Amino acid sequence: MKAQPLNSKNPIPIKAAAILFVSVLLAFSGCSESADSPATEETGTPPSLRSEQTVQSVKLTQEQADNLNIQVYTATAEPVSFSIEAPGEVFPAPERISVVSAPIDGRISNIYEHEGERVSKGDPLLELESLEFANLVAAYLEATAEITYQQQQVDRLKVLTEDKISPLRNLERAQADLRLAQTRQSAALARLKAVGITESQTRRWDPFASDPNAKLTIYASIDGVLNEHLIEMGESVTAYQKLLDIIDNTEVLVRGFIAPEDAYFIQPGTSLTINERASREGVSAHSLNATVTTINPALDQNNRSVVLNSIVTTEDNWPLVGQSVRLTYMAKPEESSISIPITAVQYDQSDATVFVQLSELEYEKRTVKITRITDEHAILSSGLEPGEKVAVTQVFSLKALERFEQFAD
Repeated sequence: MKAQPLNSKNPIPIKAAAILFVSVLLAFSGCSESADSPATEETGTPPSLRSEQTVQSVKLTQEQADNLNIQVYTATAEPVSFSIEAPGEVFPAPERISVVSAPIDGRISNIYEHEGERVSKGDPLLELESLEFANLVAAYLEATAEITYQQQQVDRLKVLTEDKISPLRNLERAQADLRLAQTRQSAALARLKAVGITESQTRRWDPFASDPNAKLTIYASIDGVLNEHLIEMGESVTAYQKLLDIIDNTEVLVRGFIAPEDAYFIQPGTSLTINERASREGVSAHSLNATVTTINPALDQNNRSVVLNSIVTTEDNWPLVGQSVRLTYMAKPEESSISIPITAVQYDQSDATVFVQLSELEYEKRTVKITRITDEHAILSSGLEPGEKVAVTQVFSLKALERFEQFAD
């Protein structure tokens, strides 16, 4: 066998060298990539976006505290008074209005009083001609005459029975007939009372001389002014048809309508001021002070509000029935509440927050729940305790510093 020269071509060593070169190159590339690329680290969520919030506080340097000169307010639990504005409407007072209706079918035969005229209790208002009323009177007079006759029979039979002239059964029958006549009279009198006839009127009727009266006079039941006429002379009317009404405007019922969430602050006896709803140049020409008399237990179906009722004595015939008025209630909760100046409150999205002073150089941001906001104060239901101090000035600066510390973290 002949030995091959060194410079002769040999494919096997060249292929092995190529594979070795590629392997070294890949190894070097991998080492270089691992050396140049730093390890991936989790950056985390900013403190302001974390779901679990920790206590957020602002720490000031002495120089910052001196420059800001923050004023604080000490929270106290005490009864809080504030005003609630509400629309109102005037109605007749319950005892100061009389709706006059026809007690029976008939025809208007006479009208004594007209719209706008003042009447007194017992004054005749109108006259109603009715055949049905005449039948009621006739039934009463007949029963009264029957009582007179039966009473005479009982008196006569008593004497005859005592003298043994008439048997006892005749007396007992006469007494039964007398009781039956009295029952008929009572029933006839009840029907007459239902149409407005009094016993004093019936006592003036003579059952043996009076003719059945077909005309029923309707009288005023209260003092007041005739407000509205709904009938004309000669008009036929039916039973329970409204004929007119009388209003005594010396007292009125004022109804106020407030939101359900405000009703918590109002109780019977709460004071209010009544003003004209439409006033010239913003100044009310009339104003009255009153108190809440009663509160309706359910919401008004028309406007879904709580109705506050006040019986008010009018002044110079004001307010008028049917008038719209403005009401200002001086609300006062039954329990003591914590209130703070409105300048202390800031909002973080939808949450109301305050800065509570922990020390002269440290303030804690805290969420509070506000029950109501007045012109100057916020009434709280939770978030603060009596004696704690909240910042009322430089609140924007504290908020900015708190935000800065969050992003710095």
